[in-house]
Amino acid sequence: MATIPIFSPTLPFLGLIPGGLSPGRMVRIKGIINSHGERCQIHLQAGAAVNPRDDVPLHISIRPNEHAIVRNSIQNQVVGAEERYGGCPIRYGESFDMLILAETLQYKIAINGVHFCTFAHRLPVHNARYISVSGGGVIYSIISEADVPGSVPVNPYPPPPIVRHPTPYAPPIGFVPNAPPSTLPPPPPYTPLPTHPIGGGGGHYPGRTRRLLFMKLF
Repeated sequence: MATIPIFSPTLPFLGLIPGGLSPGRMVRIKGIINSHGERCQIHLQAGAAVNPRDDVPLHISIRPNEHAIVRNSIQNQVVGAEERYGGCPIRYGESFDMLILAETLQYKIAINGVHFCTFAHRLPVHNARYISVSGGGVIYSIISEADVPGSVPVNPYPPPPIVRHPTPYAPPIGFVPNAPPSTLPPPPPYTPLPTHPIGGGGGHYPGRTRRLLFMKLF
């Protein structure tokens, strides 16, 4: 029995996934379906038996003639409920690149670098230890993310960007800002106008003083 990575395998193909799948691991399948009416069947399964087939955590059936890519599971030879929403971006005579990413709660499936669908786990993800491909078409390669140095599958699900918030301003240690003065400076002392020389204050008016003095003398 073969072990992936595998290139140009003869169909039907059954191969071991070294270490099995676990959250964060990916399997990438490249191929083409040439003849109208053909299907390509992919099984990620727990064991090597195919007739009857061992438990299948994820079954993918590519059916361009039905405009569907069906997802399902098989447990104790019982087929589960189909999921087929999303159409079929894979067309006859056109190469496809399918990426299956295992996560903690689900599989994510991307086709030609674009997210296609998710499939919630019905069986434990670590049960996916073998991959089987059958049906029509030609398979170019089946690899996992670390099979070929320098040929890591492109992950269309990069982690979210890290948002860096600006660091709030903190004054240096020992810095004391200038405090506002506790009291206002006293106003300048008031200087009254000179007192009138005759009879009280009110200001000094030189012209008026001379007239009064002249009248007093005469």
